[in-house]
Amino acid sequence: MSCVHAHDSPVLEMCACGRIYLTYGPVTVAFKYAEFVRFARNVARLADTAIERHGTQMLADTHQTH
Repeated sequence: MSCVHAHDSPVLEMCACGRIYLTYGPVTVAFKYAEFVRFARNVARLADTAIERHGTQMLADTHQTH
């Protein structure tokens, strides 16, 4: 597996052994299927939280008076 990917995109590979390998930059993590699904759902939830907080911060910044 290559450690360098175009546009820094993560790469997901499924092995015949049933493991899922997620590679992002120099890091590769091996999961069982259920572990990967839990991980992916948690990362999606964290991303939603970060987007929500970032958007709220941007809105708060636009309404400040100087």
